[in-house]
Amino acid sequence: MTMIESRTVEQSLLETLVNALLAERFLDHEALAHSTPLEGAAGQTPTLAALGEEVPTIERAAVREAGSQLWSMPLDGHTWLVMLVRPDVCQAQVLVPGTQIVTWQGDAPVGARCQVLDAEALMRTLARAFHPQSPEPDAGEQVFLKALATTRWQLTRSCTHAIRTRGLMAQPPMAFFTLMEQWASLIDRPYHPTAKAKEGLDEAEYVAFMAEFDQPVTLGWVAIRRDAMITGAQVGEGEQPADFLMTPAERDRLITELHGRGLAESHIALPVHPWQQRHALPQWLGEALESGECVVLSAVSERWKASSSLRSLLPGHDSRHSVKLPMAIHSLGASRYLPAVKMINGDLSAALLEQARGLDPRLGEALHLCEEGRWWGWMPEGASLFDEAPRHLSAMVRSYPAEVMADPACRLVPMAVLGTRLPEGEHFFDHWLDWCSTPATRESVCELLAAVCDRFFELTLRLFCLGMLPEVHGQNAVLVWREGQITGLVLRDHDSLRIALSQLSRCGLEDPEYRIKPGHANTLYHDDPAALLFWLQTLAIQVNVRAIVDATASHFDVEVSLLWQTVATSLRGRIDEVVTSPELHALLIEQLFEAPSWPFKQLIRPIIARAGGPGSMPFGTGESVNPLRQISNV
Repeated sequence: MTMIESRTVEQSLLETLVNALLAERFLDHEALAHSTPLEGAAGQTPTLAALGEEVPTIERAAVREAGSQLWSMPLDGHTWLVMLVRPDVCQAQVLVPGTQIVTWQGDAPVGARCQVLDAEALMRTLARAFHPQSPEPDAGEQVFLKALATTRWQLTRSCTHAIRTRGLMAQPPMAFFTLMEQWASLIDRPYHPTAKAKEGLDEAEYVAFMAEFDQPVTLGWVAIRRDAMITGAQVGEGEQPADFLMTPAERDRLITELHGRGLAESHIALPVHPWQQRHALPQWLGEALESGECVVLSAVSERWKASSSLRSLLPGHDSRHSVKLPMAIHSLGASRYLPAVKMINGDLSAALLEQARGLDPRLGEALHLCEEGRWWGWMPEGASLFDEAPRHLSAMVRSYPAEVMADPACRLVPMAVLGTRLPEGEHFFDHWLDWCSTPATRESVCELLAAVCDRFFELTLRLFCLGMLPEVHGQNAVLVWREGQITGLVLRDHDSLRIALSQLSRCGLEDPEYRIKPGHANTLYHDDPAALLFWLQTLAIQVNVRAIVDATASHFDVEVSLLWQTVATSLRGRIDEVVTSPELHALLIEQLFEAPSWPFKQLIRPIIARAGGPGSMPFGTGESVNPLRQISNV
């Protein structure tokens, strides 16, 4: 790890945090200085010239960045929080890249008026400002600070990744896909300051189990009594996880062990992640292990590789079957267990998506679904779908579409890859352009972005017209790349399909009757298409597409405005092409292009508000600028 790489991680983390704080209005928007960058009240708010004496990079950036302004917010009677900001397409203000955020004391001696803050120091400073009567971080702020510290060391460690892209496009489909998953793992969710944090892993475990280090993972196996098991919609008579996840030799050894221990008729063997077996099973399965309801086996399956989602693993042998397992680590503010209720809802969603494919020939042709209905979960007598212990021992076989995996010309590209540059300065578009023997120009880069957006928007809009929207952030939405063209989209993780019942009904589709825990927030059901549109604006565009735009602009030195215009043209074209309902067409144009603001999915406030504890990813909403309206004024 070089000092340059370490500084890059610190700066990246700071910028992500500050921009999220600005977007969620943690920082007082009224504090934006209305004076020009060269003016200010001496001895109170700093002038740019005075600030430049202490932190020269800020003054230089102000000269370089057109439209930048000095932003300041009073913390107490004599201290100000100060930074240089500029307007952005997706939010009102962002920190000027490469600059710092500082505290300023105008009455201090020259040379001692500024203190440069890193991400942790900024959050502690804000905690003191928000509740000066008790200046230490409260419980929720401590949870966030812990995740922030974990993010720092894990991002830094990931700079020494083992992703090898030489000859990438010549790799066979599964080897190519495994590399893509490693690439997508580097950042995890974009714009989330603690997305990379996998709390519960020490450094050795982080390297052993994160995809970007390309380490083989050996799965353990646990036998569960058959009458304490719940299974998925696609599990056939007599089918077991080993049928899909083990090599023939591994399966023979498992069968021999089950017979030898008298478990072959009474129990079914489930795979378990080695981290889960070491850390979680002793805590949550103590009584079941003592009674023999669950039995830890000596059988293993080897050569698995982590994907961009830590608990989902890809096979090291030639197979289209991957596996998703629970891990009691914390990531994105939630525990990564695998409850049966989520998989039941996934079965219901998959059935609805299959109906959509039958109703719309284009969806039937270009939208591909991972098979996720083969799952097994421990469900002891008297337990409910919402109990804690059972969600720590389960397994889902995820089978990638046979029609795609059997085509030697097809390559699967998670959209998160397109929103991530490798630390060495590499973008997937480099490989795509090389395959096409096309030089990297503004025009050629925009053509690739348009190709991605055209297919992505076409298929998501077709689903929207039927009253449903998958959770199409960059990890769940996987592009089908075939001989230089984007021919389709593969969806995975079906448990979060959002629906508008009124629109489903108009299209002849019925309520899937999701299982929702009584008294808990529900984000699956929506009253109408206008409410459903939230997920297209947030996860699809503000997270997924925005990350692609920003990574592409940075890597190829193309104007962000030009790339957003490409996005807007693609989206408007697909709306005109796909949406035949006048009411839906008018809604989409008004809300996507004409509305002064868009909804925004908050990241930091919900984590702090929950202050830890069990549950799915914390959820909250806010308001942000409309990027498509912004770009129309450029």
